[in-house]
Amino acid sequence: MRFFPAWASVAVALVAPSSAAAYCPTVIPGLDLDSAPASGRDRMALVVPDAGPTTSERRARESLLRGEVVNSLHGKLPTGPRVACVSQMSNSQLIGVPEGGVQANDRRYVFVVAAPPGVFVSDSTRIPGLISIADIAHPERLRVREHADPVAYLRALDERIRDNGRARVPAGLLATAIIAALVWARPRAAVLAFGTVALTNLLLGAAGVSEPWAVVPLVALGALAAVPLALLLHGAPAVGLFLASVVVAYLAVLGLEGTWVSLSPLGPSQNGRFYGVSNLLETMLLVPALGAAWLLGRRWGWAPFAAVAAVSLVAVAGSRFGADGGGAFVLAAGFALLAVALAGGGRRAVPAAALAGAAAVAVIAADAVLGPMTHVGESVRAGPGEVLADVADRLVLSWRRATADAAVALAVAGSIVALAGLVVRGPRRPLPLAFAAAIGVSLLVNDSPREVAVGGLVGYLALARGERERPDYTASETGSRS
Repeated sequence: MRFFPAWASVAVALVAPSSAAAYCPTVIPGLDLDSAPASGRDRMALVVPDAGPTTSERRARESLLRGEVVNSLHGKLPTGPRVACVSQMSNSQLIGVPEGGVQANDRRYVFVVAAPPGVFVSDSTRIPGLISIADIAHPERLRVREHADPVAYLRALDERIRDNGRARVPAGLLATAIIAALVWARPRAAVLAFGTVALTNLLLGAAGVSEPWAVVPLVALGALAAVPLALLLHGAPAVGLFLASVVVAYLAVLGLEGTWVSLSPLGPSQNGRFYGVSNLLETMLLVPALGAAWLLGRRWGWAPFAAVAAVSLVAVAGSRFGADGGGAFVLAAGFALLAVALAGGGRRAVPAAALAGAAAVAVIAADAVLGPMTHVGESVRAGPGEVLADVADRLVLSWRRATADAAVALAVAGSIVALAGLVVRGPRRPLPLAFAAAIGVSLLVNDSPREVAVGGLVGYLALARGERERPDYTASETGSRS
C-alpha cells in the first residue's frame, strides 16, 4: 500500500467547525479496524490511545476528554480541564479505546466519522491516517486527505507499524552485536558500520520494508557492509566524507519525506513519539556527526567542522526534521569538546567551546520561533523554566525506564560503569572523549537509557579503537586548522 508523500494534495474541509466540541464521538472499548462498522467510504484514522509503554481504558477516556496525554511511566492520569465530550448514542462518530485495565500500549484503535471518504492527518503525528487520541479534542490540529479506500490504507499502515515494533529490538541488538565484534576485528569498519546501518534503515523506510524476517537480516548485512567499505576508503578525509554523507542523507529525507524515517524499523515507536529521529537513531547518528566533524576539521580546518556541526544540529533537532530537542544538547556537548581540541587548547579553547555552545542555542531558539509548533518549540518559547522542567521530566522518565525491568537495569548500569571506566583509564583522545560526554548528556535529557547506554559503550569503543587502527586514520594526521 502506497503511503502519502508530504507534498500530496490535501482536502482541508472538516466535517465540523474548529471548536472543542466539534467531535463528540461514541466511545467503544476495543473498536479497531477489524470490528469497526465502516463502509469503506468513511473518514477514518488509527488512534494511539496513550503515551508510554502502557495504557488502560480509563487513561484513554481521560486523555480524550481532556485533550492531553501523560506518559504512563508517571503513573498518573491527565489532570487538565475537560475540553471534549463523548456521546452515548451517536452512530456518525465512533472512537475505539482499550478495553479493561493496564495493558501494553502497542495497539491502535480507530476513529470513524460518517463523511466523504478520507483519512485524518494530525500535526502531532505527521503520518497520514495516524492520530493521537488527544487530537480529537482539538480539531484545529486535524486535516483530511481524500482516499478512495481508507480501510485498506489504514490496515497497511497498522501492519507496518506493528512489524516495525517487532523488528526494532532484534534488529538493533543484532546490529550492536556485529559492530561490537568489528570493534575487535576491524575497528575502522566498526566506526563506518554506524553509518551503514543508519543508511540501511533509511533505505528500508523508503522501500516500506518492515517485516521482521526481512528487516533483521538486512540490517545485519548493512552492518557487515562496513567491512568492504573500510577497504575502499583510504585516509581520514574519505572516512569523514562518508560519515558526513550519512548525516546529510538524513537531513534531506527528513525534510522531503519524513515518513520514511518515521516508519523505518529503527525509527520512532509510534506510542507517543511519532516523527523525527528516535533516541536510538540519535545515538547511532552521533558517531557519524562527531566523527565527520573531527576528521574533516583536522584535515581542512574550521569551515568543514562548522558545516558538519550545523547540518547535524538541524537534522537531529530541527522541528521540520528530526525534532529531537534533547539531541541538540547532546550534539552541543560533543561539538563543544571537539572545538576545544581543534583550537589546540590554551587561550583559544574557551572561546571555541563557548562559540559552539552559543551556535547550538541559537539554532534551537531560531527553530523554536520560526519552525512549526512542536513540544520543544513550546518549551523554548515558554522560557528557561519550562525547558528545565522538561529536562527534569526526562530524568524521571529515564530513571523509571531504566529500573522498570531487571534485565534493562543490568544492561544500563553495566554499560555506564564500563564506559566510565574506559574514559577514566584513557587514553583520552578528543573524538572518543567528546562522544562519551555527549552520551553522558544524552542519559540526562533523553528517556531511552538502554539504547543510549549500550549504544554509547559500543560507539566509544569503536571510535577509540578506530583512531588507533591505522596511521592514516588517526588524529595525528596533519592539515590546516585555521
